[in-house]
Amino acid sequence: MQFDYKYRVRVSDLWQASMYYAYSSYMGIVNVVCIIAAIVLIVSRWKGASDILRTFMVVFLLLFTVIQPVLIYLRAGASLKGGCPLLELTFSQAGVTVISDGQKQFIKWQEVLSIVKKPTILVVYIKGGAGYILRNSVLKDTRNGLYDFVFRMIKESK
Repeated sequence: MQFDYKYRVRVSDLWQASMYYAYSSYMGIVNVVCIIAAIVLIVSRWKGASDILRTFMVVFLLLFTVIQPVLIYLRAGASLKGGCPLLELTFSQAGVTVISDGQKQFIKWQEVLSIVKKPTILVVYIKGGAGYILRNSVLKDTRNGLYDFVFRMIKESK
């Protein structure tokens, strides 16, 4: 069995991975609590609040719902400012072959740490802090098959 993909990582892919990571950590809990607190403040205190306090409440809500995601997007864009070369990933029984910028790398299954399934992306984590993001538009109808295959190969290699 073999899965072949050829694509370019987009800023939105890095942004999605960062947002999923942020909201599945303690930071996500803090963000949700702050969003709820901002909404409760606005609903309960709006009528009696001064213009300065109303402005503060709106900015507080926007901080977690708009400003933070925009900053994460800008950071993702900065990390890809040189552009992303075409990636060719091949997942086979032997391991993962990566071709990028004319360079070929082979990764054994023992070096693959995990695969994470999120609603719009799959992330394959490699030892040394590397990883590969595959969006649904790249995976198409092979999403579940690739996830099951990689999960099985990681388990068998341990």
